[in-house]
Amino acid sequence: MRGWLDVRDEGSAAMAGVALVCAAALLLSLIAAGGNIVLRRGQARTVADLAAVGAAQALWYGETETPCVLAGHIASANGGAIETCMVDGDDVQVRARVATQVPFVRHVTAQARAGPRPCAAAGGVQHARAAGRSVCAGAFPRPARVMQPVF
Repeated sequence: MRGWLDVRDEGSAAMAGVALVCAAALLLSLIAAGGNIVLRRGQARTVADLAAVGAAQALWYGETETPCVLAGHIASANGGAIETCMVDGDDVQVRARVATQVPFVRHVTAQARAGPRPCAAAGGVQHARAAGRSVCAGAFPRPARVMQPVF
């Protein structure tokens, strides 16, 4: 009686083990892909923020033709690329793209906007400067130079 039971059961534990290993490998691959997408999404946000602030600073200092070019250089230096760059008055809006290592999600994007804070939000009154730009005066005046140049 023992002989016929052994013949039909041969290899079933090996197949169950292979299925378990495949399921574990698939689960680990999905976790790794999800983690890569989350990390790249954070990197895309950082790239968009840095590019928008850099472009807004270039625009503030009067480089009206180069803010989006500067945003592109900043994005590529940080591992990303600019999809769109739009100048709207004193504000710059940037959409950045960062490549992932996931086959079905080639890249992730993030958007950022940078520019001077409106005077109403600062609790001040807007006054014109001689250079054509405006500054706030009041409880929280905006400084004439937002950041010192690094170069």
